[in-house]
Amino acid sequence: MTQTLSILLSVHIIIGVIGIIASYATLLWLFKKNISVRLLKISSITAFVAYITAWITGGYYYVVYYGSNVKPIIKDGPNPWAHSIIMETKEHIFLFLPLLAFVILLTVWFKGNNLQENRPLRNALALVVLITLIISVFMALGGVIISGSARL
Repeated sequence: MTQTLSILLSVHIIIGVIGIIASYATLLWLFKKNISVRLLKISSITAFVAYITAWITGGYYYVVYYGSNVKPIIKDGPNPWAHSIIMETKEHIFLFLPLLAFVILLTVWFKGNNLQENRPLRNALALVVLITLIISVFMALGGVIISGSARL
């Protein structure tokens, strides 16, 4: 693996964790008694940018390196299901993360001032953030399983 690909993979992992943290922060801000719209905006835009960046860096790594180098090792190894199930699932479910994060971002930016008094809107947004957080945590755990299966 080239140094550039190694850096991209590291960025993918770090920025994905930042996305998880930002989603978690967004969820926590929504449960505060007095909502800080400014903090919601910061955490929601951070999550959105992180998921987009992780999508691009991970996609590039997948197309350029993973498919021809790592995938065969996993499929020929003791855990071929790691690619067949986990990676295939990640490839399709991850597409929801940037879209959900964008919905959260738009809601916070355009309806953020209404969240304090509009309890149904706040609860609905919290549910979308929770779903986003759960998906992102499963993406990270799936990455751990895949990485572990690629070790020789």
